Parts: sequence; C-alpha cells; structure tokens
Amino acid sequence: MDRLFSKKSDVFLHWIMSAEGGFLGTYAILTHNGTFGSAETGNMMELAVEVSSLELGAVGVRLLAFVVFGAAIVAAYLLSNYTSLPMRRLAILVDAAGLTATAFLPGNIDPIAGLYPIFFCAAFQWGVYSGAEGYNSASIFITNNYKQLLLAWMQFFIQKDRKLMAKALLYSVTVAAFFAGACGGYFSVCRWGRSGAFAGLLPLLAAWISLSLRGIPFTRGSRQDLSHFRQAQGNSRWPFGTGKV
Repeated sequence: MDRLFSKKSDVFLHWIMSAEGGFLGTYAILTHNGTFGSAETGNMMELAVEVSSLELGAVGVRLLAFVVFGAAIVAAYLLSNYTSLPMRRLAILVDAAGLTATAFLPGNIDPIAGLYPIFFCAAFQWGVYSGAEGYNSASIFITNNYKQLLLAWMQFFIQKDRKLMAKALLYSVTVAAFFAGACGGYFSVCRWGRSGAFAGLLPLLAAWISLSLRGIPFTRGSRQDLSHFRQAQGNSRWPFGTGKV
C-alpha cells in the first residue's frame, strides 16, 4: 500500500492517462457516429456486417482502421525495444497529435476514416501505458479493469491482505479516472463540438508535468521506461528477445 502512493510510484501517471483514455473514447463516439476508436471489437463486428452485405467500400475503410490500430501497437513495441526514445513522453505527444489531427479533418469525411488518428494514438497509448506497479491495466478501455477491481475487493474481504487492497484501489481509481475523462469528453463536445478535442490536451499536460516532476529524461529513453513497459505486460522478458535498451 505504501509503495502505491510513494513518490517513485507511476500509479498517478497511469490514472491521468486513463482519464485521457476515457476522453478519447467519448470524443470519438460523440463526433463520429457512435464509433469507439479505442478498441477493435466494435470495428470487427461492423466489418463482419459490411463483408456480409458486400459493401466493399466500407469494408476497405474498416480494414484500414484495423491496420492503423495494429500498426500503432507494433510501433510502440519496436520503439520501446529497439530505440532509446523516451516512450512515455512520446505517447503523450502522439495523443496530442492524434486529437489535433482529428479536430482539423473535414467534417464531411467518412466517420471511420476521420477516426484514423484516434485509432492510432489510442493504440499507441495502450502499448506504452498498459499498467502500473506490476499490474496489467489498460488505459484506453475498462472491461478488464472492472473485472480486476471486483475480484481484488472480493479477495481482500476474504483474505484481509493489504496487498490486495492496494490492487483493488489501483483498479478502482483507474475505472473512476476513465469515467471522469469520459465525462470530460462529453462536456467538451457539447460545449465546443469537434473542437472539444483540444480539451483532451489538459490531461496530457498534467501527465507531462508529472513526468517532469519525477525527473524522467526528455532527450533519451531509459531502462525505467523499458522495464515499465515490460512489467505492465506481466513478463520480465519478451518472447521475441529484449532488443536494445
């Protein structure tokens, strides 16, 4: 429990980025015909409909969204393992670029194509901010976080283990932060429409300041970045080799 709230903990940064994940999701849904740009489940269901109805143009648009999302995951992995880039800062910049690009795309563009920047930046964020303090926790969608908080609280009340309370709190606040970010996305779109995307820069600014206060380097990556990335995935070693640190 003490480690969870220590100065060296990255849990507060994870919560900030989870709020950003909630914002990205709500903004995408409200401005692009109900499309959730932070996951591929819905996109795949819609793709199945388009394939079944032989809407080849729509199939192509959705397939490209599938590729864009996957490309961001691959990019996050490769850059984390084979470059010395400061990945947590880079993910913040990618989110900012994705929101800005989405806000400036023409309003008459295909709703799915208009979400390509968010498909990319959300997936990239997931690749970098995918856990905290050794717990696997996605920062762009919430289903597994909800499952884990329920199980952690149940186990805590049965076993009375303070480590389980720390786990329960981590996942509970992650869910709450995501919901708060989603609410922020709703109010921003209601107030400013597509330009409400720029309100999503505020959590990113908070995340950047958090990194600066913790002394994370600007100009080069660190073993802390890479070990965080691996730890969040639940493995001390990657199955395809460790690459360059």
